[in-house]
Amino acid sequence: MLRLILKDLYTQKKIVYFSPLLSLPYFLSMGKNISGSNFIAIVIYSLCIAFIAYFMAMYTNFNTGESEINQNRLILSLPVTRRSVINAKYIMISVWWLFSYTSHILIFILMNVVDTSMTFNQLLDMKVLLLSLCFTYLLMSIFYPLNYKFGFRVASPIGIAVFFLVTSGVGKILSSNKAKGMISIIIDQPIISFSIIAISVTLVSYVLTAHIFTNKDF
Repeated sequence: MLRLILKDLYTQKKIVYFSPLLSLPYFLSMGKNISGSNFIAIVIYSLCIAFIAYFMAMYTNFNTGESEINQNRLILSLPVTRRSVINAKYIMISVWWLFSYTSHILIFILMNVVDTSMTFNQLLDMKVLLLSLCFTYLLMSIFYPLNYKFGFRVASPIGIAVFFLVTSGVGKILSSNKAKGMISIIIDQPIISFSIIAISVTLVSYVLTAHIFTNKDF
């Protein structure tokens, strides 16, 4: 499995490692407002980290048509099981998340060097760390079953669309009076709430992805 993990790191396009810089224009436009420690600021920052991690993890699966089939045939010709291939993919989600998380910390540090008046209260916030990890797994849990069932071309735009729908939905829910009870629970216990959701969705996604990949002909 270690070789499968290293394979994703070695074959990742080098330009993708610079993708955390995509968050820079947003952070610059927000200015000091990004340093807030309220729940909305934490969620936005966590979603930024998760989206970059999702983009990096998704891009390791970039293949179209016949090349995707040939790559899977090549991998399965090695002394590995189909289940270990899926295990490696889900473990790599954490690796790409960690890269995204540390990259955003470095970006914030550099921004603070340029403008010392800027403070980032959530730089090492445990809520950001865990929420961004949960959001990353939620996004990839949607992508992987679709990717192995229908291919990269179908899975990638759906995953991106889901991200923007969720982002928009979070804003509407937070401003809705009808959902105050549910939102208060999530705000009071965000780590527990999102962890339960992320673990449940990821388990279902893993089982579904493993079933699809195990029974697919290449």
